[in-house]
Amino acid sequence: MISGRQALAQIEQTIEKARQQEAQLEQAWQAASEDVTRLRVERTEMFRELARLKLDAIKKNEIVGQLDAVERQAINLLNDRREALRVITERRREAEERVRRAEAERHSAAAILEKALGEVEALRKSVEAQIRVSPDWSGARTRIDEITRMAEQAEKKAVQAEADQNEKRRPYEDDPLFMYLWNRKFGTAAYRVNPLSRIMDRLVARVVGYDKARANYTLLNEIPARLREHASRIVDELRNERDRLTAIERTALRAAGIEALESVASNAKNAMDAADRRLIDAREALARIDRTHDTSVLEGDAPYREAVELLASADAREDLNQLYQEAMRTPTPRDEEIVRRIQAIDVMIVRAERQVANTHRQLQQAAQRRNVIEHEWTEFRRQGYDNPYGTFGNEAVLGNVLGGVLTGAVGGAILGEVLRGGFHQGPSPWDSGFGGGIPFPQPGGFETGGSFGGDGFRTGGAF
Repeated sequence: MISGRQALAQIEQTIEKARQQEAQLEQAWQAASEDVTRLRVERTEMFRELARLKLDAIKKNEIVGQLDAVERQAINLLNDRREALRVITERRREAEERVRRAEAERHSAAAILEKALGEVEALRKSVEAQIRVSPDWSGARTRIDEITRMAEQAEKKAVQAEADQNEKRRPYEDDPLFMYLWNRKFGTAAYRVNPLSRIMDRLVARVVGYDKARANYTLLNEIPARLREHASRIVDELRNERDRLTAIERTALRAAGIEALESVASNAKNAMDAADRRLIDAREALARIDRTHDTSVLEGDAPYREAVELLASADAREDLNQLYQEAMRTPTPRDEEIVRRIQAIDVMIVRAERQVANTHRQLQQAAQRRNVIEHEWTEFRRQGYDNPYGTFGNEAVLGNVLGGVLTGAVGGAILGEVLRGGFHQGPSPWDSGFGGGIPFPQPGGFETGGSFGGDGFRTGGAF
Protein backbone atom coordinates (compact mmCIF):
# COMPACT_ATOMS: atom_id res chain seq x y z
CA MET A 1 0.00 0.00 0.00
CA ILE A 2 1.24 3.47 -0.85
CA SER A 3 0.02 6.92 0.09
CA GLY A 4 -1.83 9.18 -2.31
CA ARG A 5 1.19 11.46 -2.37
CA GLN A 6 3.45 8.56 -3.36
CA ALA A 7 1.04 7.57 -6.13
CA LEU A 8 1.06 11.16 -7.36
CA ALA A 9 4.87 11.12 -7.36
CA GLN A 10 4.79 7.97 -9.53
CA ILE A 11 2.55 9.73 -12.03
CA GLU A 12 4.82 12.78 -12.06
CA GLN A 13 7.89 10.58 -12.60
CA THR A 14 6.12 8.92 -15.53
CA ILE A 15 5.30 12.32 -17.00
CA GLU A 16 8.98 13.23 -16.68
CA LYS A 17 9.95 10.02 -18.51
CA ALA A 18 7.37 10.78 -21.21
CA ARG A 19 8.84 14.24 -21.70
CA GLN A 20 12.36 12.80 -21.91
CA GLN A 21 11.11 10.28 -24.47
CA GLU A 22 9.47 13.07 -26.41
CA ALA A 23 12.65 15.19 -26.33
CA GLN A 24 14.74 12.30 -27.69
CA LEU A 25 12.28 11.71 -30.52
CA GLU A 26 12.22 15.40 -31.30
CA GLN A 27 16.01 15.46 -31.54
CA ALA A 28 15.90 12.44 -33.87
CA TRP A 29 13.19 14.08 -35.99
CA GLN A 30 15.11 17.36 -36.14
CA ALA A 31 18.30 15.57 -37.13
CA ALA A 32 16.48 13.62 -39.86
CA SER A 33 14.85 16.81 -41.16
CA GLU A 34 18.20 18.54 -41.32
CA ASP A 35 19.66 15.49 -43.10
CA VAL A 36 17.04 15.85 -45.83
CA THR A 37 17.87 19.52 -46.25
CA ARG A 38 21.62 18.86 -46.15
CA LEU A 39 21.33 16.11 -48.76
CA ARG A 40 19.27 18.31 -51.05
CA VAL A 41 21.82 21.11 -50.68
CA GLU A 42 24.52 18.61 -51.60
CA ARG A 43 22.43 17.43 -54.56
CA THR A 44 22.07 21.02 -55.71
CA GLU A 45 25.84 21.45 -55.43
CA MET A 46 26.31 18.41 -57.66
CA PHE A 47 24.07 19.97 -60.31
CA ARG A 48 26.02 23.19 -59.99
CA GLU A 49 29.19 21.24 -60.69
CA LEU A 50 27.60 19.65 -63.74
CA ALA A 51 26.59 23.10 -65.00
CA ARG A 52 30.15 24.28 -64.68
CA LEU A 53 31.36 21.33 -66.71
CA LYS A 54 28.76 21.15 -69.46
CA LEU A 55 27.12 24.50 -70.25
CA ASP A 56 28.45 27.47 -72.09
CA ALA A 57 29.54 30.46 -70.07
CA ILE A 58 26.29 32.46 -70.29
CA LYS A 59 23.98 29.56 -69.54
CA LYS A 60 26.32 28.25 -66.82
CA ASN A 61 26.38 31.57 -65.00
CA GLU A 62 22.58 31.80 -65.12
CA ILE A 63 22.02 28.32 -63.69
CA VAL A 64 24.77 28.52 -61.09
CA GLY A 65 23.51 31.91 -59.96
CA GLN A 66 19.97 30.61 -59.59
CA LEU A 67 21.17 27.55 -57.67
CA ASP A 68 23.27 29.71 -55.41
CA ALA A 69 20.26 31.91 -54.62
CA VAL A 70 18.03 28.92 -53.92
CA GLU A 71 20.66 27.34 -51.70
CA ARG A 72 21.18 30.53 -49.74
CA GLN A 73 17.43 30.94 -49.29
CA ALA A 74 17.04 27.34 -48.12
CA ILE A 75 19.94 27.61 -45.71
CA ASN A 76 18.57 30.88 -44.31
CA LEU A 77 15.19 29.23 -43.77
CA LEU A 78 16.87 26.32 -42.08
CA ASN A 79 18.95 28.55 -39.83
CA ASP A 80 15.89 30.61 -38.87
CA ARG A 81 13.99 27.44 -38.06
CA ARG A 82 16.86 26.02 -36.05
CA GLU A 83 17.09 29.20 -33.98
CA ALA A 84 13.31 29.40 -33.41
CA LEU A 85 13.23 25.77 -32.35
CA ARG A 86 16.23 26.31 -30.06
CA VAL A 87 14.47 29.22 -28.37
CA ILE A 88 11.16 27.44 -27.80
CA THR A 89 12.93 24.23 -26.72
CA GLU A 90 14.97 26.19 -24.20
CA ARG A 91 11.86 27.92 -22.90
CA ARG A 92 10.18 24.54 -22.63
CA ARG A 93 13.10 23.04 -20.71
CA GLU A 94 13.07 26.00 -18.31
CA ALA A 95 9.30 25.63 -17.79
CA GLU A 96 9.72 21.88 -17.19
CA GLU A 97 12.41 22.59 -14.63
CA ARG A 98 10.12 25.07 -12.85
CA VAL A 99 7.45 22.36 -12.73
CA ARG A 100 9.93 19.86 -11.30
CA ARG A 101 10.99 22.30 -8.61
CA ALA A 102 7.35 23.17 -7.81
CA GLU A 103 6.45 19.48 -7.57
CA ALA A 104 9.36 18.84 -5.21
CA GLU A 105 8.39 21.83 -3.07
CA ARG A 106 4.79 20.69 -2.95
CA HIS A 107 5.74 17.14 -1.94
CA SER A 108 8.04 18.52 0.76
CA ALA A 109 5.30 20.82 2.08
CA ALA A 110 2.78 17.96 2.02
CA ALA A 111 5.16 15.75 4.02
CA ILE A 112 5.56 18.49 6.63
CA LEU A 113 1.78 18.90 6.84
CA GLU A 114 1.25 15.15 7.21
CA LYS A 115 3.75 15.07 10.08
CA ALA A 116 2.10 18.06 11.79
CA LEU A 117 -1.38 16.56 11.41
CA GLY A 118 -0.13 13.26 12.76
CA GLU A 119 1.10 15.00 15.91
CA VAL A 120 -2.24 16.78 16.32
CA GLU A 121 -4.12 13.52 15.89
CA ALA A 122 -1.87 11.62 18.29
CA LEU A 123 -2.38 14.20 21.04
CA ARG A 124 -6.12 14.39 20.36
CA LYS A 125 -6.49 10.62 20.69
CA SER A 126 -4.45 10.60 23.90
CA VAL A 127 -6.56 13.35 25.47
CA GLU A 128 -9.79 11.74 24.23
CA ALA A 129 -8.87 8.45 25.91
CA GLN A 130 -8.25 10.26 29.20
CA ILE A 131 -11.20 12.65 29.18
CA ARG A 132 -13.78 9.97 28.37
CA VAL A 133 -13.41 8.50 31.87
CA SER A 134 -13.88 11.86 33.64
CA PRO A 135 -17.18 12.52 35.48
CA ASP A 136 -17.81 15.82 33.64
CA TRP A 137 -17.43 14.27 30.21
CA SER A 138 -19.41 11.14 31.10
CA GLY A 139 -22.24 13.21 32.57
CA ALA A 140 -22.42 15.48 29.53
CA ARG A 141 -22.31 12.50 27.17
CA THR A 142 -25.10 10.75 29.09
CA ARG A 143 -27.19 13.90 28.97
CA ILE A 144 -26.66 14.15 25.21
CA ASP A 145 -27.73 10.54 24.76
CA GLU A 146 -30.90 11.15 26.79
CA ILE A 147 -31.79 14.33 24.92
CA THR A 148 -31.04 12.63 21.60
CA ARG A 149 -33.59 9.92 22.39
CA MET A 150 -36.10 12.61 23.43
CA ALA A 151 -35.44 14.49 20.21
CA GLU A 152 -35.93 11.37 18.15
CA GLN A 153 -39.26 10.66 19.84
CA ALA A 154 -40.38 14.28 19.46
CA GLU A 155 -39.44 14.21 15.79
CA LYS A 156 -41.40 11.01 15.23
CA LYS A 157 -44.48 12.50 16.91
CA ALA A 158 -44.21 15.70 14.87
CA VAL A 159 -43.85 13.77 11.64
CA GLN A 160 -46.78 11.49 12.54
CA ALA A 161 -48.97 14.46 13.49
CA GLU A 162 -48.17 16.16 10.19
CA ALA A 163 -49.11 12.98 8.33
CA ASP A 164 -52.32 12.54 10.35
CA GLN A 165 -53.25 16.18 9.88
CA ASN A 166 -53.72 15.81 6.15
CA GLU A 167 -55.99 12.80 6.63
CA LYS A 168 -58.08 14.14 9.54
CA ARG A 169 -58.63 17.57 8.01
CA ARG A 170 -60.29 16.15 4.93
CA PRO A 171 -63.84 15.67 6.39
CA TYR A 172 -63.88 19.28 7.58
CA GLU A 173 -62.53 20.68 4.36
CA ASP A 174 -64.93 18.59 2.29
CA ASP A 175 -67.91 20.20 4.14
CA PRO A 176 -68.75 23.38 2.15
CA LEU A 177 -70.92 24.89 4.97
CA PHE A 178 -68.20 24.43 7.57
CA MET A 179 -65.53 25.89 5.29
CA TYR A 180 -67.88 28.75 4.41
CA LEU A 181 -68.12 29.74 8.10
CA TRP A 182 -64.43 29.04 8.71
CA ASN A 183 -63.31 31.28 5.87
CA ARG A 184 -65.63 34.06 7.16
CA LYS A 185 -63.92 33.64 10.58
CA PHE A 186 -67.30 32.97 12.19
CA GLY A 187 -67.11 32.84 16.01
CA THR A 188 -63.91 34.89 16.22
CA ALA A 189 -63.21 38.56 16.88
CA ALA A 190 -62.32 38.94 13.19
CA TYR A 191 -65.91 38.10 12.12
CA ARG A 192 -67.41 41.26 10.54
CA VAL A 193 -70.78 41.02 8.69
CA ASN A 194 -74.11 42.85 8.56
CA PRO A 195 -76.96 41.84 10.95
CA LEU A 196 -78.90 39.86 8.38
CA SER A 197 -75.83 37.81 7.40
CA ARG A 198 -75.07 37.25 11.06
CA ILE A 199 -78.59 35.78 11.60
CA MET A 200 -78.26 33.50 8.58
CA ASP A 201 -74.73 32.36 9.59
CA ARG A 202 -75.98 31.43 13.07
CA LEU A 203 -78.62 29.22 11.52
CA VAL A 204 -75.99 27.52 9.36
CA ALA A 205 -73.70 27.10 12.38
CA ARG A 206 -76.41 25.31 14.37
CA VAL A 207 -77.12 23.01 11.45
CA VAL A 208 -73.47 21.88 11.05
CA GLY A 209 -72.51 21.99 14.76
CA TYR A 210 -69.91 24.57 13.93
CA ASP A 211 -68.75 25.51 17.44
CA LYS A 212 -67.56 22.00 18.31
CA ALA A 213 -66.21 21.35 14.80
CA ARG A 214 -64.30 24.65 14.85
CA ALA A 215 -62.61 23.75 18.14
CA ASN A 216 -61.61 20.33 16.81
CA TYR A 217 -60.38 21.74 13.50
CA THR A 218 -58.37 24.44 15.26
CA LEU A 219 -56.74 21.89 17.53
CA LEU A 220 -56.06 19.63 14.58
CA ASN A 221 -54.11 22.45 12.92
CA GLU A 222 -52.27 23.47 16.07
CA ILE A 223 -51.06 20.06 17.27
CA PRO A 224 -48.43 19.49 14.51
CA ALA A 225 -47.13 23.04 14.89
CA ARG A 226 -46.85 22.65 18.65
CA LEU A 227 -45.13 19.27 18.30
CA ARG A 228 -42.72 20.74 15.76
CA GLU A 229 -41.94 23.62 18.13
CA HIS A 230 -41.40 21.12 20.91
CA ALA A 231 -39.03 19.08 18.73
CA SER A 232 -37.14 22.27 17.81
CA ARG A 233 -36.74 23.22 21.47
CA ILE A 234 -35.30 19.78 22.24
CA VAL A 235 -32.91 20.11 19.29
CA ASP A 236 -31.76 23.49 20.61
CA GLU A 237 -31.22 21.92 24.01
CA LEU A 238 -29.30 19.08 22.39
CA ARG A 239 -27.14 21.57 20.49
CA ASN A 240 -26.38 23.43 23.72
CA GLU A 241 -25.39 20.17 25.44
CA ARG A 242 -23.13 19.28 22.56
CA ASP A 243 -21.52 22.71 22.80
CA ARG A 244 -20.99 22.09 26.50
CA LEU A 245 -19.38 18.72 25.79
CA THR A 246 -17.18 20.27 23.09
CA ALA A 247 -16.09 22.96 25.55
CA ILE A 248 -15.07 20.27 28.07
CA GLU A 249 -13.07 18.49 25.36
CA ARG A 250 -11.52 21.68 24.08
CA THR A 251 -10.44 22.71 27.57
CA ALA A 252 -8.69 19.38 28.02
CA LEU A 253 -7.01 19.68 24.62
CA ARG A 254 -5.75 23.19 25.36
CA ALA A 255 -4.40 22.04 28.72
CA ALA A 256 -2.45 19.32 26.88
CA GLY A 257 -0.91 21.86 24.48
CA ILE A 258 -3.01 21.22 21.39
CA GLU A 259 -3.03 24.87 20.27
CA ALA A 260 0.71 24.94 19.62
CA LEU A 261 0.47 21.80 17.48
CA GLU A 262 -2.58 23.16 15.65
CA SER A 263 -0.69 26.36 14.92
CA VAL A 264 2.18 24.37 13.42
CA ALA A 265 -0.27 22.31 11.35
CA SER A 266 -2.13 25.43 10.20
CA ASN A 267 1.11 27.08 9.10
CA ALA A 268 2.13 23.86 7.34
CA LYS A 269 -1.21 23.79 5.53
CA ASN A 270 -0.80 27.41 4.43
CA ALA A 271 2.68 26.60 3.17
CA MET A 272 1.36 23.60 1.24
CA ASP A 273 -1.48 25.66 -0.24
CA ALA A 274 1.08 28.23 -1.40
CA ALA A 275 3.24 25.46 -2.89
CA ASP A 276 0.12 24.08 -4.55
CA ARG A 277 -0.62 27.43 -6.19
CA ARG A 278 2.98 27.72 -7.42
CA LEU A 279 2.73 24.24 -8.91
CA ILE A 280 -0.52 25.08 -10.66
CA ASP A 281 0.98 28.30 -12.05
CA ALA A 282 4.09 26.44 -13.24
CA ARG A 283 2.02 23.73 -14.95
CA GLU A 284 -0.22 26.29 -16.64
CA ALA A 285 2.84 28.14 -17.95
CA LEU A 286 4.29 24.86 -19.26
CA ALA A 287 0.95 23.99 -20.89
CA ARG A 288 0.99 27.30 -22.77
CA ILE A 289 4.52 26.65 -24.04
CA ASP A 290 3.53 23.08 -24.93
CA ARG A 291 0.70 24.40 -27.10
CA THR A 292 3.08 26.73 -28.95
CA HIS A 293 5.64 23.97 -29.34
CA ASP A 294 3.08 21.40 -30.50
CA THR A 295 1.66 23.80 -33.08
CA SER A 296 5.13 24.25 -34.53
CA VAL A 297 6.47 20.71 -34.27
CA LEU A 298 3.63 18.21 -34.03
CA GLU A 299 1.23 19.84 -36.47
CA GLY A 300 3.83 20.32 -39.20
CA ASP A 301 7.05 22.27 -39.50
CA ALA A 302 6.64 24.96 -42.16
CA PRO A 303 10.27 26.28 -42.39
CA TYR A 304 11.72 22.78 -42.81
CA ARG A 305 9.13 21.99 -45.46
CA GLU A 306 9.73 25.27 -47.26
CA ALA A 307 13.48 24.72 -47.38
CA VAL A 308 13.12 21.18 -48.72
CA GLU A 309 10.43 22.16 -51.25
CA LEU A 310 12.52 25.10 -52.39
CA LEU A 311 15.50 22.85 -53.11
CA ALA A 312 13.31 20.15 -54.63
CA SER A 313 11.66 22.61 -57.01
CA ALA A 314 15.06 23.90 -58.04
CA ASP A 315 16.19 20.34 -58.75
CA ALA A 316 13.09 19.78 -60.88
CA ARG A 317 13.81 22.61 -63.36
CA GLU A 318 13.73 21.40 -66.95
CA ASP A 319 17.22 22.62 -67.91
CA LEU A 320 18.73 20.84 -64.89
CA ASN A 321 16.99 17.63 -65.92
CA GLN A 322 18.39 18.05 -69.39
CA LEU A 323 21.79 18.64 -67.90
CA TYR A 324 21.47 15.44 -65.88
CA GLN A 325 20.30 13.40 -68.88
CA GLU A 326 23.15 14.74 -71.00
CA ALA A 327 25.67 13.80 -68.34
CA MET A 328 24.18 10.30 -68.28
CA ARG A 329 24.53 9.96 -72.09
CA THR A 330 28.02 11.34 -72.49
CA PRO A 331 29.83 10.67 -69.27
CA THR A 332 33.36 11.81 -68.72
CA PRO A 333 35.16 10.52 -65.63
CA ARG A 334 34.13 13.64 -63.70
CA ASP A 335 30.56 13.57 -65.12
CA GLU A 336 30.25 9.94 -64.19
CA GLU A 337 31.45 10.60 -60.67
CA ILE A 338 28.95 13.43 -60.20
CA VAL A 339 26.05 11.38 -61.59
CA ARG A 340 26.84 8.45 -59.31
CA ARG A 341 26.94 10.84 -56.37
CA ILE A 342 23.54 12.31 -57.34
CA GLN A 343 22.10 8.81 -57.59
CA ALA A 344 23.49 7.91 -54.17
CA ILE A 345 22.12 11.12 -52.71
CA ASP A 346 18.68 10.34 -54.17
CA VAL A 347 18.67 7.03 -52.30
CA MET A 348 19.78 8.72 -49.08
CA ILE A 349 17.09 11.42 -49.49
CA VAL A 350 14.35 8.79 -49.75
CA ARG A 351 15.72 7.03 -46.67
CA ALA A 352 16.01 10.30 -44.73
CA GLU A 353 12.50 11.42 -45.70
CA ARG A 354 11.15 8.06 -44.52
CA GLN A 355 13.02 8.58 -41.23
CA VAL A 356 11.51 12.07 -40.91
CA ALA A 357 7.99 10.70 -41.38
CA ASN A 358 8.54 7.81 -38.94
CA THR A 359 10.09 9.89 -36.17
CA HIS A 360 7.47 12.61 -36.59
CA ARG A 361 4.70 10.03 -36.20
CA GLN A 362 6.43 8.56 -33.13
CA LEU A 363 6.83 12.07 -31.72
CA GLN A 364 3.10 12.75 -32.14
CA GLN A 365 2.25 9.46 -30.43
CA ALA A 366 4.63 10.19 -27.55
CA ALA A 367 3.05 13.62 -27.07
CA GLN A 368 -0.41 12.03 -27.04
CA ARG A 369 0.68 9.55 -24.36
CA ARG A 370 2.16 12.36 -22.31
CA ASN A 371 -1.09 14.29 -22.61
CA VAL A 372 -3.03 11.24 -21.39
CA ILE A 373 -0.87 10.89 -18.28
CA GLU A 374 -1.02 14.63 -17.58
CA HIS A 375 -4.80 14.50 -17.86
CA GLU A 376 -4.90 11.77 -15.23
CA TRP A 377 -2.55 13.86 -13.07
CA THR A 378 -5.04 16.72 -13.24
CA GLU A 379 -7.97 14.40 -12.46
CA PHE A 380 -6.00 12.85 -9.58
CA ARG A 381 -5.53 16.29 -8.05
CA ARG A 382 -9.12 17.31 -8.72
CA GLN A 383 -10.43 14.24 -6.90
CA GLY A 384 -8.13 14.98 -3.95
CA TYR A 385 -6.49 11.56 -4.07
CA ASP A 386 -3.26 13.09 -2.77
CA ASN A 387 -4.80 14.21 0.51
CA PRO A 388 -2.81 13.16 3.60
CA TYR A 389 -5.12 10.21 4.36
CA GLY A 390 -5.62 8.74 0.89
CA THR A 391 -3.97 5.42 0.02
CA PHE A 392 -3.70 3.01 -2.93
CA GLY A 393 -3.61 -0.73 -2.40
CA ASN A 394 -2.87 -1.60 -6.03
CA GLU A 395 0.58 -0.03 -6.33
CA ALA A 396 1.99 -2.92 -8.39
CA VAL A 397 -0.82 -2.67 -10.92
CA LEU A 398 -0.48 1.11 -10.98
CA GLY A 399 3.23 0.86 -11.75
CA ASN A 400 2.64 -1.64 -14.56
CA VAL A 401 -0.15 0.43 -16.10
CA LEU A 402 1.91 3.62 -15.99
CA GLY A 403 4.72 1.77 -17.76
CA GLY A 404 2.23 0.43 -20.30
CA VAL A 405 0.84 3.90 -21.03
CA LEU A 406 4.40 5.18 -21.48
CA THR A 407 5.11 2.57 -24.16
CA GLY A 408 1.68 2.82 -25.77
CA ALA A 409 0.66 -0.70 -24.75
CA VAL A 410 -2.08 0.53 -22.37
CA GLY A 411 -4.73 3.20 -22.96
CA GLY A 412 -5.40 6.17 -20.71
CA ALA A 413 -8.89 4.94 -19.79
CA ILE A 414 -7.36 1.93 -18.04
CA LEU A 415 -5.08 4.21 -16.02
CA GLY A 416 -8.11 6.18 -14.86
CA GLU A 417 -9.92 2.99 -13.86
CA VAL A 418 -6.90 1.73 -11.90
CA LEU A 419 -6.63 5.02 -10.00
CA ARG A 420 -10.33 5.14 -9.17
CA GLY A 421 -10.46 1.46 -8.22
CA GLY A 422 -7.34 1.51 -6.06
CA PHE A 423 -8.04 4.62 -3.99
CA HIS A 424 -9.07 4.31 -0.37
CA GLN A 425 -9.85 7.22 1.92
CA GLY A 426 -8.68 6.55 5.47
CA PRO A 427 -9.90 8.28 8.63
CA SER A 428 -8.59 11.77 9.24
CA PRO A 429 -8.67 14.29 12.12
CA TRP A 430 -11.49 16.08 10.32
CA ASP A 431 -13.68 13.01 10.73
CA SER A 432 -13.71 13.44 14.51
CA GLY A 433 -15.84 16.01 16.31
CA PHE A 434 -13.81 15.68 19.51
CA GLY A 435 -13.02 19.14 20.78
CA GLY A 436 -14.81 20.74 17.83
CA GLY A 437 -12.59 19.17 15.20
CA ILE A 438 -9.45 20.70 13.70
CA PRO A 439 -9.99 24.48 13.65
CA PHE A 440 -8.84 25.07 10.09
CA PRO A 441 -10.07 23.75 6.73
CA GLN A 442 -8.73 20.51 5.39
CA PRO A 443 -6.31 20.55 2.43
CA GLY A 444 -7.90 21.93 -0.71
CA GLY A 445 -9.48 19.69 -3.32
CA PHE A 446 -10.68 17.02 -0.94
CA GLU A 447 -13.98 16.49 0.82
CA THR A 448 -14.67 13.88 3.50
CA GLY A 449 -18.35 13.87 2.68
CA GLY A 450 -19.37 14.65 6.26
CA SER A 451 -20.17 17.81 8.16
CA PHE A 452 -17.06 19.64 9.31
CA GLY A 453 -16.39 19.96 13.00
CA GLY A 454 -18.74 17.39 14.45
CA ASP A 455 -22.19 15.90 14.25
CA GLY A 456 -24.88 17.37 12.05
CA PHE A 457 -28.52 17.65 13.14
CA ARG A 458 -31.59 18.59 11.17
CA THR A 459 -35.16 19.33 11.99
CA GLY A 460 -38.17 18.95 9.76
CA GLY A 461 -37.24 15.46 8.60
CA ALA A 462 -35.55 12.23 9.48
CA PHE A 463 -32.52 12.30 11.73
